Amino acid sequence: MKPPTDPAKKQAFDNAMHTALNKKGILVFCAACDQGKSPDLTYPHASNRSSFRIGAAKATGVVTGSVGDTNELSYVFPGHEVVIDREVYDKEFLKFEGHSGSSVANALAAGLAALIIECVRLGVFYTNETKQLDPTVAIRKDDLIKIRGRSQMDFALSSIGTSRNTDNKYIEVWDTFGDVAESLKYSEGSRITQLEVIAGLARTFLRKGVRA
Repeated sequence: MKPPTDPAKKQAFDNAMHTALNKKGILVFCAACDQGKSPDLTYPHASNRSSFRIGAAKATGVVTGSVGDTNELSYVFPGHEVVIDREVYDKEFLKFEGHSGSSVANALAAGLAALIIECVRLGVFYTNETKQLDPTVAIRKDDLIKIRGRSQMDFALSSIGTSRNTDNKYIEVWDTFGDVAESLKYSEGSRITQLEVIAGLARTFLRKGVRA
């Protein structure tokens, strides 16, 4: 969206963003402008550069032509003809039609961040269940707080694997989550084994030990 034209409203918005990002450490993901290759001064990212700015990319990882100011992108995610292939409750998405735009990519980015946080949360649960003491592998509540911070989340996203052809901005999730998904599938019914697999993944997001 465009910056507020009223100075008082703009200041209030900027203050709210500063409080959320710089004081409370809240993760904020913003969709890039889809108005062509021009300087992107749209809010909320332009209000505070500590937020993540996400652009739309094709399946190849190439940024779509509508995304503006690609140098200012934090990451790019699929945002071109993305099809929802599972049952949803929203009638608008019942048809198998493609959806495009940086807003679509931003939703995927926020969802991935939520998944990363959940992996760490389950890692804490696994540590408590197995009573791990080794600090190089144990995942504590402090780590759950840490992963919710901007710098650690940035590391976690980049650790998943990025494409060099996109200046390391297109995250190739299949390289990391593909094997994990298979391990979870084959260990179905063994709760502690599945938690161990997830905890191993969480350690990579936290720079702890090696993935199990």
